[in-house]
Amino acid sequence: ANQYLTEFAALIRQTLDISSQKTITVAEEASYLKKYLDMERMRFGDTFNYSIDMDAEVKADYIAMPALLLQPYVENSLRHGIRYKTERGGKIEISFSLKDDNLYCSVKDNGVGRNKAAALKSKQHIEYQSKGMSLTGKRIELLNTINERKIIVTVTDLLKENNSAAGTL
Repeated sequence: ANQYLTEFAALIRQTLDISSQKTITVAEEASYLKKYLDMERMRFGDTFNYSIDMDAEVKADYIAMPALLLQPYVENSLRHGIRYKTERGGKIEISFSLKDDNLYCSVKDNGVGRNKAAALKSKQHIEYQSKGMSLTGKRIELLNTINERKIIVTVTDLLKENNSAAGTL
């Protein structure tokens, strides 16, 4: 409990610090996601693993991105994908790469997929009304009105060869 509270306090401090900034470096975003995922691993009882990969050409200490942009996507992977897996072995893969001078960030999970997660969610008592994705969508729309470089988000359902769900990207 002491370790959890100490880590939680550090995460809250980092959240408050970062949320006051318009942009942060890719390194800061990755560090924040690592701290967040470490906390969630404690909470979920180590039922999932994660990786954060940075391509060599990404100068993580120099490239800026909107603060806390990826956290809602990572949270969705946990709350709606990994959470409903019946067996251990959940995996979240976060990657940063450069293509055509643009930063590409991806969050991939091997959860139950969006359709099954929605079906399972509809059968359970609603803990709270999730607004992370809609607020993030509105934030991206606003950022796209003022920034020259546009943020584009795609969500892809991953499928196995037999067309069953293999997660979300």
